[in-house]
Amino acid sequence: MKLSYPPERPKLQPALRQTLVARANMACDAVAAHGSGASVFELRKRAKEIRGLLRLLRGGWEGARDWNARIRDAAAKLAPARDAEVMFATFDSLTAKRRAPAEFDSLRDMLLDEIDICDAALQEDALEQFAATMNAFATDAKALHVPDKTAPVVWHNLGRTWAKGQLAHAQAAQAGQDATAFHDWRKRLKQHWYQARFFKPIDRAGLGEHIAQVDALGKTLGAHNDLDVLHMFLRATCPADPALGRLEPDLLAARAKLATQTLSMGRRLYAAPDPAQDWPARWQTWRNG
Repeated sequence: MKLSYPPERPKLQPALRQTLVARANMACDAVAAHGSGASVFELRKRAKEIRGLLRLLRGGWEGARDWNARIRDAAAKLAPARDAEVMFATFDSLTAKRRAPAEFDSLRDMLLDEIDICDAALQEDALEQFAATMNAFATDAKALHVPDKTAPVVWHNLGRTWAKGQLAHAQAAQAGQDATAFHDWRKRLKQHWYQARFFKPIDRAGLGEHIAQVDALGKTLGAHNDLDVLHMFLRATCPADPALGRLEPDLLAARAKLATQTLSMGRRLYAAPDPAQDWPARWQTWRNG
């Protein structure tokens, strides 16, 4: 089921209510069906989707800020297992380009150990706690009520998300090797991506191209972030390993290349005016159609 405005074309408040409840129920159903075998990646994606849409209700729905924090904290407990798998995949991709990847076996073994440690630490009750949080959220979201008009709140927050992404891009451009700035930019971009996907039905052709552009940038920023996470882990756990000294130049070169690509893609994206400025009119036309 795609993250999308309901096809019945309800008003904004019931549309968001329906979608938020559906995403939370999807997470609960996955844990109920698969238990400890549930995909951590998919569960965390549900959490990020919900949090992206909750930002549209900031200042309108009283529970938006609190639930954003609660869902963030619940999903964070699932992060180490997923992060360990991503680090391992990133490492293998990076070292596969070398003629003798076995020279990095000491680092690879450490990453394999980290996966085992994180998998062991991810007990079934962590997934159950996550599902319980999502279930409680779904119950609360069913009664979601914005006292005043919803549309001004949503359109304001949509523009706010875009503006924060522009600012984060500018800060990343000045950050050099600072991984935090790129990580923050990626978060802002992903928030806009979730929101844009929700509104895609109001103009599939027009918004489709924009969403694809945002998605491509998000994936490139994700690859950049994966290298940062791997680098920080290796520097923290085995700084004196000669294999790290051999790998580090390749890692930093790959990171620099991706940084250049993301900043260039970001300049093209943010050179245009806020694309959501005319979404209210498109939305109204779509609903009336």
